[in-house]
Amino acid sequence: MTELRGLVAWVALTVLSTTLIAAPERISRGTKVSEQEPFHSFRILDGKMTLLAHQQDVLKSAFDPQTRSGSKAVISWRAARAARRMNSTAAGIARIAAELEGLYQTRHQPFGDLVFIVLRVKAEELQRGVNAVIKAQTRSAAKHAAKSLDSRVVSLVVQFQAASGGYGAVRCSPGAWTCCEPKRSKDLLQSELVACIWGCVRTSRTCTGFLGPRIAGP
Repeated sequence: MTELRGLVAWVALTVLSTTLIAAPERISRGTKVSEQEPFHSFRILDGKMTLLAHQQDVLKSAFDPQTRSGSKAVISWRAARAARRMNSTAAGIARIAAELEGLYQTRHQPFGDLVFIVLRVKAEELQRGVNAVIKAQTRSAAKHAAKSLDSRVVSLVVQFQAASGGYGAVRCSPGAWTCCEPKRSKDLLQSELVACIWGCVRTSRTCTGFLGPRIAGP
């Protein structure tokens, strides 16, 4: 469990460090939010992933025997509150992923649709795991459910990194499009179901995955 906890923290830090790099600087400030997608949502999701890792730490500490108040409740009020907050964060992630899923369905870009379906499903799986903690009938069941959240959090954060990793470092010429090219199946890392390689294309038709924002002209 210590190794998994360390992996959660490491992945969250990796996400933070890659997404805080300035995204392509020449995206027009006057463009609609939908025209800045998925980068606009990536920045929001980055904050939610970091928050999720913090909330998970709070939940784990609430199950520490040294922090218990002697209550006979299945889970402490502190653990219940942490679980509810995790559930809310996961629901927010699922909602944003669903919106992006719908956006790329509308744009008729199936790979974009697929990427965000996978992310939404991962977030919904995490919600089910959190609900298992809240609904546990015994302390041992609650503690077991809380520990099982480790793999679900890692899976969600890794999949977000697979979709967004490196987008902030893309530097395209004015008028070019940012593009997620699908990573080949043999190049996928463990726990990645689908993944992006962010780059630039001169015309939207040459993007074989799905489009990000277009870079404004001079």
